[in-house]
Amino acid sequence: MLYGIKSITMDDVAKELSMSKKTLYQYVVDKDDLVKKTLLLHTKSMESLCESVFKSEVNAILQILKIANMMIGLHKEMNPSLLFDLKKYHPETYILFTEHREKTIQTQLIDNLNLGILQGLYKTDINVNLCAGFYMALVEQCIGSEIGILSKMPFYEKYAYLVKYHLNSICSAEGLEFMTENLKDYKLENATI
Repeated sequence: MLYGIKSITMDDVAKELSMSKKTLYQYVVDKDDLVKKTLLLHTKSMESLCESVFKSEVNAILQILKIANMMIGLHKEMNPSLLFDLKKYHPETYILFTEHREKTIQTQLIDNLNLGILQGLYKTDINVNLCAGFYMALVEQCIGSEIGILSKMPFYEKYAYLVKYHLNSICSAEGLEFMTENLKDYKLENATI
């Protein structure tokens, strides 16, 4: 997360783990295998954390705020080259990442949007599939944007703004009031919109 993928060598990994490269290669075949296993572990962990939020929180807006808060905390120092490196140097693992994103994250977003509409917190006229797609595309830009001004900003700053931008665009009047009242409890508070 901090240094990207390309710049980290197997020597760096072995040193960080206080083991020899020979011992490291008992667990992974090569760097590509290490990246794949790391990504799979990370996506399962994120999926589990998100599922626990969705199961424990019934309010659609609080679901989004809690997950955003968690993501900002976990990915505060994310290297902007992460997705670029993954796509360019580990295409098979990048495909696994996109499949996960399409299967799991998109489904969770659609479920959240439908829940928010039912609760009267989101506008009834939003296109749920299109809204979920836009949100996912914007998150990807937060992670690894090559667009000038975005490439210079840290992930957490872009993501906090994105979440508020997203909620402001989909919330009903009641939802906007609820969001405003509850925003102070989350790390998104300082993201002005």
